[in-house]
Amino acid sequence: MKTKKSPICRFFTYQIRFLLCPLLTLVLSVASAEPANSPADPRPQQSDTASSQLIANYLTVTGGSQAHLKLRNVVAEGTIKESILQRNFRLIETVDGKRHITYYWTHLGRKYREIYVHDGLQTWKQALEPEKLKPSSYDGADGAHFANHCWLIQPFTLPLLADYVFKYQGAGKVAGRPAHVVKAYGKNKAHSWFYFDQEKFLLTRWGGAGQIAGVQENMDYRAIGFKASGGVLLPTNIDLIAENAVYGRVHFDRIAVNQDLNDVSFLMPRSTTPTLRQRAVAPKN
Repeated sequence: MKTKKSPICRFFTYQIRFLLCPLLTLVLSVASAEPANSPADPRPQQSDTASSQLIANYLTVTGGSQAHLKLRNVVAEGTIKESILQRNFRLIETVDGKRHITYYWTHLGRKYREIYVHDGLQTWKQALEPEKLKPSSYDGADGAHFANHCWLIQPFTLPLLADYVFKYQGAGKVAGRPAHVVKAYGKNKAHSWFYFDQEKFLLTRWGGAGQIAGVQENMDYRAIGFKASGGVLLPTNIDLIAENAVYGRVHFDRIAVNQDLNDVSFLMPRSTTPTLRQRAVAPKN
């Protein structure tokens, strides 16, 4: 008995067949599957044709460019497990580059809650439970990776797209599947790379330089499964990868798009701790 495909599956299949031919006509040189991440690598003046075509294909097969242009933000909830530590999270990402993640978990009967935020310029963090501490800058490789590499929103549409130039790197593989590798040059010499599946054009892996256990590593995200949210296909699970080894997983229980964020502040709070000043004492004669 022949199984009837859903409208989404039929649309996806049609788009793949339509887009495959023009991409294969491009002359694509094969390069290393691991793009260089050297700051000395010069930033191209503009994105090349192959990269632009891959990004256009990705936007089409994941809902269409118009659906992506309507995307202003995503709000997601789920769990993240790294080694033996499992935490719940609430994630906010916006198309202008802001991120806000709240992690919360319970250990030995005590509740913990922390936030990590990038406001578009500054990156900061704060512990809220079991004790509320003063916010502090989130610096170094950890903070840079947090600011430059998102889980759900990618820099393929404006306004975030304006900060990036893309360059095709060649062929690679993701979980054994052939992929096209594109390198992105962002702000402040930040480099990223994106792996697009050669058959379906989905973004299956992305990342950049980060830090784990105090050591700078190439840290990537690998998409495991996709589901439509607000008309755009987004990952349902993400593997956390350092130097090609999986060390954790992100699972999304709920993803909503274009939410009202009026009650969310991305700016680091000012310290309300009073400063004691000593009064000058006149010298005795």
